[in-house]
Amino acid sequence: MLSRLPDPQQNMVRFAWAAAAVVLVFSFSAVGEPLGLIRQSTPPQAPALEVPGEGEEPGDPPADGLAQDPQPVSPEGQFSALTVHTVEAGDSLYWIALTYGLSIAELKELNNLKSDVLRVGQRLLVPVDQVKHYPVGVRLTNQEVEWLAQMIYAEARGEPYLGQVAVGAVIINRMLSPQFPNTLRGVLFQTNAFQPIQNGSFYMTPNETARRAALEALNGHDPTGGALFFFNPRRSSDRFMHSRPVKVTIGNHRFTM
Repeated sequence: MLSRLPDPQQNMVRFAWAAAAVVLVFSFSAVGEPLGLIRQSTPPQAPALEVPGEGEEPGDPPADGLAQDPQPVSPEGQFSALTVHTVEAGDSLYWIALTYGLSIAELKELNNLKSDVLRVGQRLLVPVDQVKHYPVGVRLTNQEVEWLAQMIYAEARGEPYLGQVAVGAVIINRMLSPQFPNTLRGVLFQTNAFQPIQNGSFYMTPNETARRAALEALNGHDPTGGALFFFNPRRSSDRFMHSRPVKVTIGNHRFTM
């Protein structure tokens, strides 16, 4: 059992406890909050507004190079360069689009056409990268070169290679002659000019030999010496063809003026 302290000593003990309590209270105040309380989370901040930098205007592209929404591209801007196709008799949107590697919709959009009707002499914009100048003196698209190979294959696939080149040369000679249309399609589809158009064999896929013969003729090799007609004299009884001046015979074909 504890002995009772004298009164002065008890007063000093009480003072010491009181002083300790005051120090403890001030310590809690210094740290900002009493122990045991949960700190509230900081409220979310609103995102900062972007302010244009020096020399920039509102709406300018950002300096960090981030992509903006793409701008609409005009039809003309889709092609590296354009040229003009002049509509001739027999032309249609289908044939012109096919010739230049376009869809009909692309051709109409490129020329702002609201109708499918064309008039002779009308000028249409078409992509120039499909057109190539050949040494023989004609300009053809890739599709037209393929059509030339198709006709060579349909007319002369059983003939010697030189005879295939000769058929290609006759077609080109017609394009260059004032007696015939001046476009490949016009020559090939001229009424009653080529039997493969009538019987459908023109639409067969040509082989590489026919394609090579087409390119050789386009590069200026003409084994016929300028002939405008050819026929098989054993199969044809056409008096007109038999009356033509003969230039050369190659294989089963006779080439005439």
